[in-house]
Amino acid sequence: MAIETSTELLGVALVDSTGVRCEFRVIEPMIHSKMLLPLYIQALETVGWAPEDLDCLAVSAGPGSFTGLRIGFAIAQGLAFALDKPIAKVPTFQVYLRQCSCYPRVGMVQGRARSQTVCALCEKAALDRTGSGHSGDIFGMSRFNEIMPPTPMDSSRFLDYLGDTASLPVWVTGDAAGQFARMADEAGIRGVRTVDSHLRLPSPGILGLMGLEMFREGKTVSASSALPDYYRESQAEAVFARKAKKGD
Repeated sequence: MAIETSTELLGVALVDSTGVRCEFRVIEPMIHSKMLLPLYIQALETVGWAPEDLDCLAVSAGPGSFTGLRIGFAIAQGLAFALDKPIAKVPTFQVYLRQCSCYPRVGMVQGRARSQTVCALCEKAALDRTGSGHSGDIFGMSRFNEIMPPTPMDSSRFLDYLGDTASLPVWVTGDAAGQFARMADEAGIRGVRTVDSHLRLPSPGILGLMGLEMFREGKTVSASSALPDYYRESQAEAVFARKAKKGD
């Protein structure tokens, strides 16, 4: 069972060795806490599985919305405790790379507020004589070299970074991809393009397939130790820090 809550897209998927058995998506803000469990039940009923048939729960680990990640992990932990199942924490940016593997250079921009984004840049790896990239992880990430790891930064700084150091063009994905591409156009940087619209939010089915790979490789955690990877401070923490600094 895959649980995707890192953006405004709420999604669940069931996967097994044959592939994605079912997938449900709802793109609407502020519904994750209401709709996640009903979608979970609907997915099980669609495939004809019982909760006990699940081997593992895969959850989008971040970066992403603080509230969304908390909801996803809270539900995943509750189910994992009740069913005595492990959790696969699947990095959200690696889901993006898997679904955007046809692009030679991928930038990721997650977070709608410009000052609260997490950005990364990866480039397609050169093929060796065997026809594969250099050795990578279980997600097929060997197809990419990491140019800039996931980094919390103002999106305007990432735009400056691309303009100064990156080999353009760059195809951007993430929930802020459209906004970021418009910023680039306004700044006169013509090599920043968005990936196809259906690839700008993480796919629950791909998340599930990657979680299945992690489960098979023993790369899971217990429910008690499963926590999101936020990468940045929350808006409340940022406001508190600014107020504290002014008070010094």
